[in-house]
Amino acid sequence: MIDTRFSTALQIVISVAVNEEADLRTTSQSLAQGLDTSSSFVRKLLLPLNESSILATSAGGKGGIRLARPRDQILLSQIYAAVTGDKRIWATRHDIPHEGLVGENIGDLSEFLCDRAEKAVVDMLGSVTIEDSVSELRRLEAQKAALQGTTETGLNSGRHAAE
Repeated sequence: MIDTRFSTALQIVISVAVNEEADLRTTSQSLAQGLDTSSSFVRKLLLPLNESSILATSAGGKGGIRLARPRDQILLSQIYAAVTGDKRIWATRHDIPHEGLVGENIGDLSEFLCDRAEKAVVDMLGSVTIEDSVSELRRLEAQKAALQGTTETGLNSGRHAAE
């Protein structure tokens, strides 16, 4: 089963950042609706994000969820670490016969590869902030809008040409 905690937590944090920018209140219910999941699952992810000083939550009618620090100071690697803890990218099988070249050494090879993969992921995520992520989402949105406009223009001129 694929672990979706990081991608879900990333969507939560980016949603909070965008809502703050628009001066909108964010709640676990509004996040759950946007994620098409339960509020309890959102609250489960909010706990480590709150403990890691990525998000701050307050209760009450005027409460909600906000960023705990500026979005250019929140690294994706911090979100990853907060929600995955010490869970690794993949697990190594240790319940195999330890005989021959493969059986004797596959666990060590797998651990080595997993360590390198984990480091590469964390290093890459450590170079991207929430600010960078919001900017990239805006760039992608503008690109889609431009393509849609081109497609619509092309369809319209194609229609005129065919008539």
